[in-house]
Order: sequence, then structure tokens, then C-alpha cells
Amino acid sequence: MIYIYHLISIFAVLIVAPCFALFSLFSRHKWRRFSDHFGRVPMDSGPAGVRKTIWVHAVSLGEVAAVTPVLQHLRQIRPQDRMVLSVTTDSGYEAAKLKLPKLDALFFHPLDCLPCTWTAVNRVRPDLFVLVDTGFWPGFIHLLQTKGVRMLLFNGRVSSRSMRFYKMFKSFFSSTFSRFTFLCMQNPHGQSRLESLGVDESRFMVIGDPKYDVLPTPSPGKRERVRERMRITPGTLIWVAGSTHEGEEEMVLDVHRRLRKRYDNLVLILAPRRLERVQRITKIIMAKGLSFLRWSGQQDKKECDCTVLLLDTLGELSEVYSICDVAFVGRSLLAPGGGHNLIEPVAQGKPVLFGPYVENNRYTADELIENGLGTQVSNADNMEETIDQLLANGTKRSLLESKAREFILHHQGASRCMAELVDERIKD
Repeated sequence: MIYIYHLISIFAVLIVAPCFALFSLFSRHKWRRFSDHFGRVPMDSGPAGVRKTIWVHAVSLGEVAAVTPVLQHLRQIRPQDRMVLSVTTDSGYEAAKLKLPKLDALFFHPLDCLPCTWTAVNRVRPDLFVLVDTGFWPGFIHLLQTKGVRMLLFNGRVSSRSMRFYKMFKSFFSSTFSRFTFLCMQNPHGQSRLESLGVDESRFMVIGDPKYDVLPTPSPGKRERVRERMRITPGTLIWVAGSTHEGEEEMVLDVHRRLRKRYDNLVLILAPRRLERVQRITKIIMAKGLSFLRWSGQQDKKECDCTVLLLDTLGELSEVYSICDVAFVGRSLLAPGGGHNLIEPVAQGKPVLFGPYVENNRYTADELIENGLGTQVSNADNMEETIDQLLANGTKRSLLESKAREFILHHQGASRCMAELVDERIKD
């Protein structure tokens, strides 16, 4: 069946290429690096004394963040090796340039068409390939196997949606997953799902989630500086709605408006996932009759004199979580959802709320509920009631902070484990 896939992909790329070229014109990086997608990736012979080449693929921003500590550990223990990273999205490319300046090469992953992947593999000549999280391109994986390249999956997870698709082509995907030397999973739940496809148990390792390894350590001094920078006066209660999506802001703002009747010193910091929606959200806030400020226009003020602070800048959500009393993480209240990073607020010692649609983080969500650090809410009324209980009980919030610290420490170590596994496999 894989050879039929290769044949179809060759014809498909003839149709896809013109559309892809048009799409790339609207990308920040894809047009400038257009040849990457057809296998003409930028590679040199490597520095003198290089023994091995490790090719890592991280689809987007989240995967780059997950694999960053692994590559940093590897650079320390294998400084002589050539390390290259491929990505799929603009956000992944930008994150890699920022977080991993010492890479030997950074490029976009080739299209999964035999001429493209063949050209790329011959240029990179990898000794080991590491796939982060998702991005199972069957043709590419088969080609690596035929070339004798060992493959590892890092931070593996399988959603219910993906599993339904895999089961439709059970034999095909079972063969694809079985080409990996090891499948390093986030949790046993993902392992059991792939085992149900017929993948041999001996290929699995459960090593945890690397996101725990890159979380910032909260400190009272740093939190105070964030409060001062955001002009939020001492004694103000804060709740954060982070990474919200279409439809969730209306619910969050209604909850905030009702909570303000009981807590007149309560401020909501609203952080939409996509900044291009800021203008739309501004109109929603105004329609609700709430006073607000956009964070980008707040810097010249002496204090935040609003009830809603709209976070319209990138890269500050983690710090904002550090100063809140309660956090809600979006893309979870409305179907199909999927959820975003739930452990980021927990790392700051904060109780976290989320909706029922957390497919991408179901295992983490269940763990947080079990440990009393997370609460699943089903609607606006449920959210309001839960936040009210937490805001009214400062003692409980303080106890949760120390419990959260223990939870995070318990889950750290996946990145070092993966780096050591790469080191072992590449030596064989």
C-alpha cells in the first residue's frame, strides 16, 4: 500500500504545487524558503570532525518549544554532531530562530512526495531522525527506513480524532508507526491507543511531557515587577482568560460583569489566542459596557483604571499568569475545541479552569482535576460559581500554590531522558 501512496503523491504534487506557491506568497517565510518544500534544503558538508547528523522535525511553535531543551542537552553531550531542524509553520520557523541559534541548519520540511523527500534526505544525510509530537508523513517515514535511518518519536500523543482516522486505515498506519525504533509517549493512554492498532509493545517508552521542563520558576519579586509594569495596584484581584477563541470572549465577559457586582476590585486580563481578532474583541467589550484598556496603549499610564485589560501583545501570557488569582485556558468551552497549554498557569501556582473540549490535553486535564489543581467547567454559570469560590478563599489558593509546585517538579525530566536516548541510539 505504501507504494501506491508514493505513486499518488507524485501525481498529487503536480496539482498541489501551484496552489502551494500561491499560498506561500502570503506567508512570512515560506516564499523566501520556497525551495525547501521541494527538497532543496540548505545544507553544507558540516564542520570538520562531525561524526553524525541528527535531523529533528517540529511542526509548529509548540513542538519547537517542546524539543528546545532536548537539543540544548544534546549540544552539551554531543557538541561534535550536526543538528538540523525542520518545521512546517511560520511560527515554528520564527521560534526556532529565536530559541535555537546554534542549529547547523533550519528549513521547512519537504512535501511528502518521493522526489521532494528523496532530494532532501540525500542532502541532509541523517543518521537519526526525531519526530516531535505529530506530523506522520508515511512516504517520508518509509523512505527513511529504506535508507537505513533510525527514527524516534518524541512527545507522542494521539487524540481521539486522529485515532478514528488511523483505525480507518489500520494496517497502513500500524506499518508506519512500526517503522520507528522507539515511540516515546507523553502518557500510557497514547501508548494503549497505538498498541490497539497492532504496534508492538516493545517499541514504546512513556517519558512524559517536555513542556514541564521549560516552565519558568515563579518568584515573589518577579511577580511584583510584573504587577508594577502592568500598573495594577496592590490588593487588586485578577483573573486571566488566556488563549481564548471565537465565542469564548462573550461568555468570559458576561461572567466578569456578574463577578464585578461582588468583587469591585476585580480585573480581567483577556488574552486572545490570535491577535488579528483584537479589533473584533474590542467591539465586544464595548458592547458589554465594560471599561477596558489595550495593553499596548497602557504603558504611559500610572495605573490600570479599567475593569478589563486586553492583552494584545505576544509572549507575555506566562508572566501575566504569575500575577493572577485564577486562570481560565481557552479553546475549551465550545466544540470542537482541543484546548491549549493547561500547565502554564499551574507552573505559576495558580488554579486553572477549562471547558469540556480539551481533546489535545485530556490526560493532563484529568491529572489536574485528580490533584485538585484544575476544574472543568461546562458553561458560563459553572465558571462564575467556581471563580467566585476561589476568589472568596485566599487560604485555599495559597495551599494550591505549594501543591502546584510539587506537581510540576514531579513531572519534569522528559527532555533529559530523550536526549540520553538519542545519545544511546546514535552510538549503536
